[in-house]
Amino acid sequence: MRLTTRRPCSSLTVIKRENNSVNEWTWRKTLKHPLMTNIEAAATRLASCLPQSPLLCCERLRTRAGGRILLKAENQMPTGSFKIRGATWRLSRMNESDRLAGVVAYSTGNHAQAVAKAARDSGSNAIVVMSLDTCPAKIDATKKLGGVVVLTECTSSARKELAEQIAREQARVLVPPYDDDDVIAGQGTIACELVQQWRAHPPRAIFVPIGGGGLIAGVSVAIKHVAPRVKIVGVEPELEDDAYRSLRGGKIVEGSHASESIADAIKVQRVGAITFPLMQRFVDDVVRVSEVEIATAMIRIEREAQLLLEPSGAVAAAAALKSRWRGDIVALASGGNVTMQRFWALQKQFAHLS
Repeated sequence: MRLTTRRPCSSLTVIKRENNSVNEWTWRKTLKHPLMTNIEAAATRLASCLPQSPLLCCERLRTRAGGRILLKAENQMPTGSFKIRGATWRLSRMNESDRLAGVVAYSTGNHAQAVAKAARDSGSNAIVVMSLDTCPAKIDATKKLGGVVVLTECTSSARKELAEQIAREQARVLVPPYDDDDVIAGQGTIACELVQQWRAHPPRAIFVPIGGGGLIAGVSVAIKHVAPRVKIVGVEPELEDDAYRSLRGGKIVEGSHASESIADAIKVQRVGAITFPLMQRFVDDVVRVSEVEIATAMIRIEREAQLLLEPSGAVAAAAALKSRWRGDIVALASGGNVTMQRFWALQKQFAHLS
C-alpha cells in the first residue's frame, strides 16, 4: 500500500511569507531561552535544504464562534510530516565518525521515515525500532528510505528500551523522537516560518498536537519569544491524555497501557523529561478530543479542503473546530501518512457519528 498525501485544491488560499531572511528576524530579548539559539540555527540550516510548509486558509473551516482556522500543512513536507525537521537538524549536528557509525531511532512511524531519509541523505544509515501494531505502509515506507526496521512490543517504553540497547551494543547514536534538544529545535522551526507567513497579523492561538512533546515544546518556545500574546494550545486524544493529566498535576503521569486511539502517530505513554518543563513554562492550555472528533475533522478537511491528513495530523484541527475562539487561529496539520484504504475505512466507521 502506498501512503498518500493529497495536494490542496486551488480553492485554498496560501498565505505567503514576507521576504525576510532568517538572519533578519528580530526576536524578543526578554524571555530568551537557551533553546532559542538552537532554533535560530536550525531555521537557517533547514531553510537551505527543506521546503517551507504552506499556511492554508479554507473559508469553510471555522471555529464554533466563526473564527478562521488556518492549517499549517506539515503533511506537505518530505516524508509526509513535521518529523523531517528534527531528524534532519539532529543528524546535521553529528560529526563524521558518528554519522558513519550509523544511528538508531524508535518510532510509531513518522519519526522512523524521517530518520531513515535524513540518514540516507547525510551518508549515514539507520536502524529503527517500531511497534508490532505499526501501520504496514509506514513500515514499508521506512524500509524504502533505507531504514532497517526492528519490531517490538506495542508500548513506547518497549521501543525506547530496545533502541537504547541497540545503541549500546552497536555504538550507534540514538536519535530520540522528541526528548532531545536538537530534535526539539528542529521542530521549532515551524514557528519561524509562521512568523514570516502571518506577517503583521498574528493569530490569536496555535493548536498543536502532543505525543511526547517535542513539537509543542519547540513551537511554544519560539512563539513565546516573538509573539508572547499568541496562545499555545496543546491537543491530545481522550484515549491518550497523559500530557493533559501531567500538566494539571504538576508532574509527569504515565499511561498504564498502549493507547487504542486512531491517532497512531502520537501514541506515547508519557511526555519527555526535557519537553515537560518547556510545556509547563510556555504552553497555555491542553485540551482533549474524542475519537469521533478526530475522525470527523480528518473527513471534513479532506472533503472541504482536499487535504488528506492522517488521524494524528487532524487532532489539532479537531480541537480548533469545536473551540469558541474568534479571529484567526492556526492548527498544525502535523502529518498525512495515511493510505486511502485506511482513510476510507475510517470514513465508513465514523461517518454516521459525525
